[in-house]
Amino acid sequence: MRMTRPVNWLCGVLLLAIGIQPARAADTPPSSDSLVSRLPKGAIGTLEFANLAPVIERIETSPVLQAVLDSPQWREAMKQNQVQQALAGKALAEGQLGMSLWQFAKTYLGDRSVVGVYPPSQPGGPPDGVVIIQVKQAESLKTLWERVSPFIPLAGSKLKASDYEGGGRLITVDDGHQLVIRDRWIVLSKVKSLLEQTLQNLAVAPPDETTLFGSPAWKLMAAQLGTDHEIQLCVDTALVNSLVGHRIIPAKLDNPVFSLLLGGYLELAASSPHFASTFDVKSNHVQLRTAVAGDARQLDAAHRSFVLEGDAVPRAAVPMLKTPLNGFSITRDFGAWYRNREALLDAKLMPGFDKFETGLATFLSGRDFSEDVLPLLGKRLTFVTAPQTFAHLQGKPGVQLPGFGIVLDLAKPAEANDLLTLFFQTAVNISNFDAGKQGRQLFVLSSESYHDIQVSFAKFLTQPAGDTLPISANFQPAIARVGNRFLATTNLELCRQLIDSLQAEATANPVATSSVRTEGFRDIYFDLSPEIAADLLERNASVLQAQSLQQGESADQATGELNALLALLRQLTPMTFTSTRLTDRWELEFQAGWK
Repeated sequence: MRMTRPVNWLCGVLLLAIGIQPARAADTPPSSDSLVSRLPKGAIGTLEFANLAPVIERIETSPVLQAVLDSPQWREAMKQNQVQQALAGKALAEGQLGMSLWQFAKTYLGDRSVVGVYPPSQPGGPPDGVVIIQVKQAESLKTLWERVSPFIPLAGSKLKASDYEGGGRLITVDDGHQLVIRDRWIVLSKVKSLLEQTLQNLAVAPPDETTLFGSPAWKLMAAQLGTDHEIQLCVDTALVNSLVGHRIIPAKLDNPVFSLLLGGYLELAASSPHFASTFDVKSNHVQLRTAVAGDARQLDAAHRSFVLEGDAVPRAAVPMLKTPLNGFSITRDFGAWYRNREALLDAKLMPGFDKFETGLATFLSGRDFSEDVLPLLGKRLTFVTAPQTFAHLQGKPGVQLPGFGIVLDLAKPAEANDLLTLFFQTAVNISNFDAGKQGRQLFVLSSESYHDIQVSFAKFLTQPAGDTLPISANFQPAIARVGNRFLATTNLELCRQLIDSLQAEATANPVATSSVRTEGFRDIYFDLSPEIAADLLERNASVLQAQSLQQGESADQATGELNALLALLRQLTPMTFTSTRLTDRWELEFQAGWK
């Protein structure tokens, strides 16, 4: 595993420095402060930024950013020619502007700005567009003009400055773009009619129905997600489909995993009037949401496997473990999805399913996967990972892997348990055939009763001993059934943890995940703990550092990079991703935070 390089690593941590007031709730009426209310009708989409000054201030003064600037990665980046050139340009720009680039960003980008993209005015040409930048004080733009205008003649024929006939300053670019500075606004466009209409709307607020603010797609997005966000995107998908002459999302996907995860969301997106996304910066975390509108219960029969209904249908949820690294849960009608695969997936994928079924028959004694196996399973599939202690070994592996587990809901618990146990026993026996070739210890099937649950597991014929055991020492597979849920893990310790968790859940019936969302139907849940990941990386520090040395880094450099990465990860709180279906939309949400 290669440690992250300086520039990419730096870009990935800047979000840690952010933190301002919580975003306002959705389902609020559109805000008249939105610059979309000044854009002419007919846009394909908009991207708006609002109230970024506090965000920029938080980044500038953040101790996390200072830690980045003091890190070995940044010191190495400083040696690169591109970085040196960028810093020289930064110094020159700040001297002419009379302020730091941080202050420039807060002054001129910290209020509101919007980009509107419009259908091309010329057939086959690129899309047209208009940009509005709004500053808090008109005086700021006067100062900017005074400092920048003397340099415009130096650009020769590429730039031309003049007074704008409607008031303000005009800069004309040789490629046809025109930029107007007037009052509190900077407006840029290559299309004269868009420029003039936008300036007119800024001068005198027009009725909503005459601007993009009143268009059906944007109006619906505003009602569903609200408009008071630091960043928000809205695409008029109906208009895009009309322009290209067909639906932009293919009816059949070419990736079965992607289909199983997001096939329903994408199908609803194909008929949704909008695709919307919002990004909010809160006191100690950021939130990204994307949504498409419509009632997913109206999808065609092939996509009904994505829309589960009824109080008895389980929501996506992850069992609570002592030290979870990550968890993933998905709810689907897996049997219906598999039976409808020809309607959902590209035809070129079908031979792969035939090979899958042929290979699986070896473990299932000739049973048909679609007809005999899938009907036994329930509608929720869950994966978990967690560090392990290796208490069953007389030593530890040279590379310490976490334990992996799968939890299957069962529609027919007894029958499914028998079949899955047979699968487990067959897999262990096949593994033993290859053990000698791969230098692994042989497994012996054993069992125990743990909290009245029968656990079957594979233990080593001879207990491994040593401080740098082979990677195979990470595995001691185990299975068990708790009620209507079947557990399969790569080590006995994790199997016991899952039994404890599921028994506690059945007794107390708690909310099984850290997600705060209660409305709608959650069909996907994923979480990841960066702090636990840091502990796991630290356990394998010697291996990671050895790889860095092989790639030419010094010992001090390898140690410094790893320590900086570990410190960063330990400042992060668990990340979550959810997919939630509501009656009028389907939302995807990602959250990441810091301490």
